[in-house]
Amino acid sequence: MNPFERWDEWEWEKAAQELGRNRRYDDYYDDYGSNYRRYYYKGPDSEHILDKWTGSQKRVVLSALLFLTILFSAQGEDFVSRSVYSVYKTGIDSGNLYVALNSMAKEAMGIPVDDSIPVGSPVEEVFYPPVAGVVKVGFEGKNFRGETSRGIEIESTIGTQVLCPAEGVVLDVVRHAELGQIIHLNFGDGWEGIIGNLGEVAVSPGDPVYMGLKLGTVGLTSERRQPWLYFELLKNNRPVNPLLYLIQNK
Repeated sequence: MNPFERWDEWEWEKAAQELGRNRRYDDYYDDYGSNYRRYYYKGPDSEHILDKWTGSQKRVVLSALLFLTILFSAQGEDFVSRSVYSVYKTGIDSGNLYVALNSMAKEAMGIPVDDSIPVGSPVEEVFYPPVAGVVKVGFEGKNFRGETSRGIEIESTIGTQVLCPAEGVVLDVVRHAELGQIIHLNFGDGWEGIIGNLGEVAVSPGDPVYMGLKLGTVGLTSERRQPWLYFELLKNNRPVNPLLYLIQNK
């Protein structure tokens, strides 16, 4: 006797549940043509369309959506569109939101983020860059504490020489709780500079300095614990974006 003929309908349903929800079945009659049966088999696994996309494809779609959001908000007349575009336009005029959106778009596309000066921004080449490197945290960006940065952080390596941005005098050399070993400089005409996360310091308070003079080396004395040089520029005691005043590499 066929052992499967002894199963009642409850046993068949229980077996089907144990096989899984993605199982399929066909109806048929046994060899004698008298007993109605169901034949269960495994169907194809269901997949969401996004599961088949690669990481690059997802980044491209995300970048396109970001671009289209700004594009259509510029042409819309409703309150939401005007608000979105107004925020974006204000950011472009100030140069801050542009840098943030530009970095976000690059990250979405998988391009290494390299902070740059927005096109059309006024640049006064007054100060020499203390080190050469990629700007990892821009002016008024978010530092490692999640707070708004008053300066910029430039990626470097331990022991790299830190050069004086301009002629002036050393106001102070102190240990800062967050920025580590810092040098406070006075360049005259209301300009001041603060350089942090130093290792070796080659100057002392009261020393006259000039553009290109070695002030010290990059260290690991700040709370970030990465060799990113901190550079803050002030005009009349107010922080400004250093990228707008640094001498550009031709």
